[in-house]
Amino acid sequence: MPVFMCRWPNGDISFVCARNKEDAIVALDEFDNAELASLCRLDSFMLDFRLADDGELVLRGFGEECHNEIMDRGYPVLAKALDGAPRTVGGELTAKGKRLVSIAVEAEKKRPMRSKPKAADTELGKFLQEQLGASSTLVNRRMEDVASRVLERLPSSGRKQ
Repeated sequence: MPVFMCRWPNGDISFVCARNKEDAIVALDEFDNAELASLCRLDSFMLDFRLADDGELVLRGFGEECHNEIMDRGYPVLAKALDGAPRTVGGELTAKGKRLVSIAVEAEKKRPMRSKPKAADTELGKFLQEQLGASSTLVNRRMEDVASRVLERLPSSGRKQ
């Protein structure tokens, strides 16, 4: 199943396995409205975790291809800054390099995303979307589910309409 990366307006990222982009938006609604974020399918995905003594899983890192794709697609300003930042002979960022990276991080956190979510298909859906702050994708699916259940309960005259 494909993995999607959601780059939120504040610069955070989330990952979700989903059949398609629509399913990813619905799943990500658990965190926030992904229609306000940047969502893309990753070509490569690999994570490495360490089991800590307290039973927690601690992220150790990303696979190299995965990390590069995340940086290039999710954080292009930061990726460029990291590539061009001055480093010591040992590869550590210099003071100037750290400043450049810090400026790039702030720019990424403030990079504009979609400011207004796509509207739901129905008036009731639009009302629910406004009240819940949910994505139009999620609201439209729930409205279709409810409408289908209501129609199934209606008595049938036996005629096709």
